[in-house]
Formats: sequence, C-alpha cells, structure tokens
Amino acid sequence: MTLNLTILIVLLTSVAANKTSHSLNATLKTFDPRLLNSTADRDIAMQNVPLIRLTRHLLSPERYDVRVRPILDHKKSLKVHISISLYQIIEVDEPSQNIKLNVWMIQKWKDEYLDWNPNEFGMITPPSFHSIISGFLTHTSTTALNIRFFPYDRQNCTLTISSWTNSKSALDYYADPQVSMQSFIPNEEWQVKSFEIHRHEYKYACCAEPWVILQASLVIQRKPLYYLVNLIIPTSIITLVAITGFFTPASTDDDRTEKINLGITTLLAMSILMLMVSDQMPTTSEFVPLIAWFYLSIIIIISIGTFLTSVVLSVQGRRQYGRNPPQFIRYIFFVILPQVLLLNVPPPLQTLWGELDDDPLNVRRRKKSQLLTRNIHNGSTKMQSPMSTLRVPPSAGSVSDKRQSFQMIDVTSPNSPNTARSRAPSLAPSTAKATMWEGTMSALAGTNTQLRRTSNVFNKEVDEMRRKRQCSLEWEFLATVLDRFLLIVFVGAVLIVTSGLILVGRMAQYSYDHPDDQFFHV
Repeated sequence: MTLNLTILIVLLTSVAANKTSHSLNATLKTFDPRLLNSTADRDIAMQNVPLIRLTRHLLSPERYDVRVRPILDHKKSLKVHISISLYQIIEVDEPSQNIKLNVWMIQKWKDEYLDWNPNEFGMITPPSFHSIISGFLTHTSTTALNIRFFPYDRQNCTLTISSWTNSKSALDYYADPQVSMQSFIPNEEWQVKSFEIHRHEYKYACCAEPWVILQASLVIQRKPLYYLVNLIIPTSIITLVAITGFFTPASTDDDRTEKINLGITTLLAMSILMLMVSDQMPTTSEFVPLIAWFYLSIIIIISIGTFLTSVVLSVQGRRQYGRNPPQFIRYIFFVILPQVLLLNVPPPLQTLWGELDDDPLNVRRRKKSQLLTRNIHNGSTKMQSPMSTLRVPPSAGSVSDKRQSFQMIDVTSPNSPNTARSRAPSLAPSTAKATMWEGTMSALAGTNTQLRRTSNVFNKEVDEMRRKRQCSLEWEFLATVLDRFLLIVFVGAVLIVTSGLILVGRMAQYSYDHPDDQFFHV
C-alpha cells in the first residue's frame, strides 16, 4: 500500500513549533543513547527508529529533488490551493502609494513523491497534521490611490499572485473566494469593506497556454472622523472667527484696521493647514481633491472678505468730506436693511433727523408727495379754460387794501374836519412825541436787525454743526449696516462650503455602496 503526504506551506506568520519534531522527540525518548555502550551502538539504534528511516528514505538526494515539480506525470499540471487570512493593516502610505499588510497565506498541494509502504516503516501512516514550513516575509504592495473625495475616499488595492515561470499546463492555482477575517485586528483609520480573491486566465503572445493569475482585491474605506475633528472643523471655526470681524463696528481708535490684520493672519493659518493636508496626500495633477476644494474655497472667502473690509473702511472714511450719502442709499441702508438685519438706528442720529427734518423715510414720502402734486398740477393746467388764465393787475389790489388806504387818507389828510379841530391846540407836543417815537423805533429796529443777523449766524453755525454730526453718524451707521450684511453673507458662505464638503463626501460613500444608482453616481 502506498500513501501520499500533503504539504502545507504557511507564509507571513509565525509557527510555535513543528509537530513533526515533537513526534520524533517522543519516539527517541524510548531509546536513551546513554544506555548504549558505544557510539556505533547509538548510530545503529538511531537508524532503527522508523521515523528517521522514513525521513531519510523520502528526502534522500537520490530520490527527491526540490527543483522538480512534485508530480509523477510531467504532462499534468500541479494543482495549488491558496487561502489567505488578513491579520492586520500595518500602514497605508498615501504619498508613496504603498500599503503594508500582515496576512497568512496558506499554499497546499499534493506531493506525489512523498509515498511509502507503512509495513516497511513500523506501520507509520500519514499524520493527522500538516507538515509546516514557515516563512517570515513582509510584502509591500503598490496601489494607485484615488483621493478625489479625500477624506471620504475608498481605495481598491489589488494583490496579484501568480507564477512567472509556469503556465497553466504546469501550475494551476485555485483559491478560496473570500479572505478570512476571523483574526483581523480593526484599524483606527481604515475600514475593510471587502477582501475577495478572483481567478483569471490570461493568454500572452509568447505562449500558447494561458497563465493563471489570482487577484486579491482589498477594498478599504477611510474613516473621516479624524480629519473632520482635526482639520475641517478647526478650519471652519478659524474662518468664522475671521468673518466675525465684520460684525465689529469699531475699535479703540474708532477705526476698523484690525479687520485687515485679522484677515491676513487667517490666510496664513489656512496656508499652513493646507500644507499639512498636502503632505498626507500623493501628488496628482489629474484632479483636485475634495478637501483641496474646501481649503481653496475658504481661502477665496477670506480673501474677498479682506478686500471688502477695505471697502468698509473707505465707506467709513467718507465722513470727513461732509457729504451725506445719496438718498437712495440712505433709504436702502437706513430704512430697509436695518429692519431685515435687526438693527436699530442710533438715538443721536434719530434726534438729528427730527431736528433737521431729514428722516430718510419722511424725505422719500415728501418727494413722492411733491411728485404726485406736480403731476396733478400739470394735469389740471392742461385742462384749464382760456378765461382762467386772466390775471388781476398788481395795481388793482384788494378791496380791503383800498379800504385801509382810504381810512389812512381820512386820518392823515389835512383837509379832514377832525384833523382841523384837533390840530391847533396840540401841534407842538405831538411833533416832539412823534420825533421821540421815531427815534426809539429806529433804535429798536437797528437792534432788532442786529439781533436777527446774530441769530441767523448762530443758527447757521448750529445747523452746520448738526449737519456735520449727521453726516458723520450716517456714514458710521452705513458702515455698521454693511458690516452686519457682510457678516451674514460670509457666515452663510462658510456654512455652505462646509456642509457641501460633508454632503459630497456622503454622496460619494453612497455611490460606492450603490454603484447602480445613477442619480448619486460620482
């Protein structure tokens, strides 16, 4: 009876001990060399051990050659079965595009040269265990990383197993379709989605027979939490802090120059964070990664915000020219936008508007009323009859004016009887009183004129001071409204960019899990 021994090769793992050696030692314990008298006796005893005789018989150079395929019929192909167990993902080097894995690879085949007759070797039968040859190897596999949706990317790393010297006619590979994950140690950064082995047969121009190639596809997905907590969220917070500078209406020196410094400092911080991200990704010019789009958008937002800060500074600086904003700007920024942005007009500015009757809303209403009155007047003028265009001469005067003039003539006329009776006895005293009265009235008139002139000058100066104060407060409030408006716009832009990054990443993960869904295909 002839028995065959199946050979098992385990790669990339450690073996505690060789069970064959344990069995051999157990057999040798029955023969204690110290009980023998001479070296020759010990050699004879060792040769009589069945396991030693079998080993020497099977592996003798005259009988067994490791360079020959272990098959008796050279026309047949050797069947090799491969099974893989994933133990650990050691490292994924994105810049170098390498991946290091700790796997157990088991190769099994039937060695037809290892046969014997049990009757000749103490009834030794094939053992219930496999013979093991251990090899400690570290395989570094190169894989092309697709970082388009980094840090929501998924990588497909392929390990190719084949023979470069034997085609299918000499060596035929078979493998378990699924890689064992029972002893896998979870990775903190990557999640294993699948690990499958596919068998392919390829024909090449050099050979007529096909070549068997096993491709082990390892699909891993990055866990984005680390990058969200350490890169994306801090970047968004720094940007929001910079954008909040638009909400600051003034500083200690009544200026907004600190906002420009804040914008420049934030740009430098974004540049440093972008360099940190670029060091963790491979260099590519085929596409822009998702996280790079995020940082570019943030940098553009901060740059535009810094530029608009100078515009706000220019608006605030126009107060020194003493000109009020145009009426349509006053209506938009002092009436409409404060209601939308939940801002209140400063009380000093409201007081000045009331004193000067220059409230933007009232001014707009008066202009509309004047325009409506003018339109009505123009319409009524066109509809008047020719008689309505007659004019009374200026010399005609009114009836009351004529009556008053007649009365004055009656009082002051020298021909009046009353005047003649009262004139004779009191002519001299009334003339003196009239002269005194006229002098007093002249003095009072001069004083009144001087007072009016002084009052006019004072009122003009007060009005001018009010106008300047109003102009300064209006430009200040205009800059404040513009600040609040820009704050809301840029905060919304930052939130949209951050939410867009997360949404696109989630859509990419969904498209990976559902490749047949064309709506979310990316």
